[in-house]
Amino acid sequence: MTFNTLKTTVSAAVLSIALAVPAWAGGLAAHVNSGTVAEGDAIQLTLTADGQVNASPDLAPLQKDFDILGTSQSSSTQIINGKRSQSVSWIVSLSPKTKGTVEIPSISAGSLSSSPVAIKVVDAGSMPKATGASGIGLSATLEDGEPFLFQETPLTVRIETSQPIKSAELIAPHSSAFDLVQRGEDRVSQATRGGRTVNVIERTYMLKPQEEGAIEIPPFVLRGSVEDPNARRRDPFAGFGFKGFSGFPSSMFNDMFDPGKPFAVRSDPIKLTVRADPNAGSGQHQWFLPAKDVRLTAEWSPAHPVFREGEAVSRRVSLLALGASAVQLPDLSFENTDGARIYLDDVQTSEDQTAEGTVARKDFLLSVVPTRGGKITLPEIKVNWTDSVSGEAKTVTLPSEVITAEGTVPQAGQSAAVSPEAAPTANAAPQLQQSDAGNQRIYLLAGLGAAAVLAALGGAAVYFRRTGRPAENGRKPAPATPRKQTQADGQSERRKQLALASTKEKAGDLRGCYGCVLAWRRLAGGQPAMTAAARDAIAALEQAAFAPASETAGGRSRDWLNILVKEDRKIGSAQKDLSSTQLPSLYPA
Repeated sequence: MTFNTLKTTVSAAVLSIALAVPAWAGGLAAHVNSGTVAEGDAIQLTLTADGQVNASPDLAPLQKDFDILGTSQSSSTQIINGKRSQSVSWIVSLSPKTKGTVEIPSISAGSLSSSPVAIKVVDAGSMPKATGASGIGLSATLEDGEPFLFQETPLTVRIETSQPIKSAELIAPHSSAFDLVQRGEDRVSQATRGGRTVNVIERTYMLKPQEEGAIEIPPFVLRGSVEDPNARRRDPFAGFGFKGFSGFPSSMFNDMFDPGKPFAVRSDPIKLTVRADPNAGSGQHQWFLPAKDVRLTAEWSPAHPVFREGEAVSRRVSLLALGASAVQLPDLSFENTDGARIYLDDVQTSEDQTAEGTVARKDFLLSVVPTRGGKITLPEIKVNWTDSVSGEAKTVTLPSEVITAEGTVPQAGQSAAVSPEAAPTANAAPQLQQSDAGNQRIYLLAGLGAAAVLAALGGAAVYFRRTGRPAENGRKPAPATPRKQTQADGQSERRKQLALASTKEKAGDLRGCYGCVLAWRRLAGGQPAMTAAARDAIAALEQAAFAPASETAGGRSRDWLNILVKEDRKIGSAQKDLSSTQLPSLYPA
């Protein structure tokens, strides 16, 4: 019979005997593991009820004077001279909020209630460093004794023991003056002290001071149990060996008859001085960001986009800081620039744990909309931060970037008129600019000239194909007359785009609506010159599609589309039949 099988069999036998005896109920007893506790330390309150209890204890009265760190539940059954007794226990870990004599109030569980228990909360320095055991040491060290406010600093707790520990729990201090979070797994090793080998366990925390000036970190406490030398005398199976089970000090029932001898070991308190923002007295208000390192990066989506006038491209600007938290990262300002407007779509934050500390990340998702063709410079971005290692004030910079957009390029000094109600906020750049009429005329004539050449070549090809065929009834067919490009064709395509834009606007897809408006604008060709009202309507639709709702004139997209419909009618009445127009020279004298 294996060890596990034997243990299960014994437990099942005891349980079957226990279930044969009826339950009985009693009161709710309360006791603590120590009547004196250090400030910032934790104690265990045990509430025990005899018999079966249908309700759990109501812990709400404890919240006035204690922080509740955790709870657990256990049950036990005893059989003595054929009589069974059953009990249920709740173990509550508490941390007192104040020093002095503090009372644990009466706790109720259903119809049962406990009596109040008084404890004494003292300064951590007045408590003994170890009780109940020898050969166990506990120390805590801070990497930087003068950190900046909110700076993340590693704190290492080290346990050394020369004797076996049956069970143990490391209790970290709590205070509003600092945040303390464990990082990574415990590290186990061995060392030699005075010719003896000791086991070493190290645990790393990250400390973030929340207050300036002198603060104190209360001791860490290691609480648990070691082997009781007197347990062997209570073990009736002591001295019996079990073949194949090495490592058991006395017998396989050792844990049953040796619950262990309790012990507690505490570290020394740590005093530190928290430095404030070095720029606080300079009169210049700026975000305080203490960190080991700070980076700024940017990427486009897709990676190598094609920039076109009026079309948005997604850009992600990321701010990363080592040794900081996400709430410490500042918001970035993205100013419009000559030739492009920049809209903030979303902001995302995250934290990643690394061997060097926490990497805080803040991603700014942008839409960049060129307002003209040609080269456009996106301005540099700067973030001030404080090096938590050297204490120096530093600046990280995302360099400016030059992009080239397809579209019209206005001459120097020319820009489109902008109506006040369609204009962006005070920091925005000018609205979409209308290209120079002369440049547009040249581009149009060039396009018409190319169209004429292609039409002539196509007509000649048709003529020669037809003249090369056998004649019907001895006669050659007359050359086919090329189809004229009519005004209705251009109007049909333009109005199709406006109708599609209206459909997308009704569905709430303003970005899709704006894309159709751009297609209409290209088909319109800018002849005659676009009116100021049409330019303003296009700019307002762009802003509604990309800018935050607080910066747009909400609910007016239908009005702006109606303006473009009226503009399209003007274009239709002004244009002539292009096929009957005599093409001027590309470069007139």
